[in-house]
Amino acid sequence: MIQAIETVCRQAHIHEEIVVVDDSSADRTVDVVKDIQNSMDNLSLIVRTRNPGLSPSLYEGIQNAKAPLVQCIDCDFSHPPEKIPVFYQHLHNQGYDMVIGSRYIDGGEVRNWSFYRELLSFGAALLGRVLIPNVKDSGSGFFAVNTRILDGVTLTPRGFRMGFEILGKSNWTRVKEISIVFKDRESGESKLRWRIVLQYLIQWVSILEYNLIKKECNSIARAWKHFLRN
Repeated sequence: MIQAIETVCRQAHIHEEIVVVDDSSADRTVDVVKDIQNSMDNLSLIVRTRNPGLSPSLYEGIQNAKAPLVQCIDCDFSHPPEKIPVFYQHLHNQGYDMVIGSRYIDGGEVRNWSFYRELLSFGAALLGRVLIPNVKDSGSGFFAVNTRILDGVTLTPRGFRMGFEILGKSNWTRVKEISIVFKDRESGESKLRWRIVLQYLIQWVSILEYNLIKKECNSIARAWKHFLRN
């Protein structure tokens, strides 16, 4: 994945920093990244020992990135790295605050998933639209943000849906979805568990409370205005 990102960015004339975030895994990720660092000066490594999980890891990577434009991508090639220049164009050239790789717009697709997993994912996407109706795939893990929308924002990353957390609590104005083909990993084990479903429900309630009870944000109202206007 590191080599693929480097190739894609060089071809698109994007000067990038690559940050690998690892939750103290036992699969030699740390050793491999350290070896590659010997030949790359734009590669950073963060090894986490507390509060493991995808969203906390993404958040720590975002916080430690030096550039204001940050792309989040899984390292198992379920997310297509060749799409990175499209995200960059919308953020850098067209001024969007957040760009989301969507499985649920025209041209989007999910491959190699069981019916059970597709049903859970699509159901979660539908529930997400109750709060953020103008985004069809708020749970996508393949997204890019301009970190200015996170200034002064209190996020509570949990579970797998960091993008949904950002949409529900940050100061965004313009969000763009682009279609992607999501391919399930060819090896390894999916991390989907019922605990993840429970974490998502807690996150959903947390975003509702953050907006309507604590009134620390107006993301839900803003999303509905965008939805009704279009």
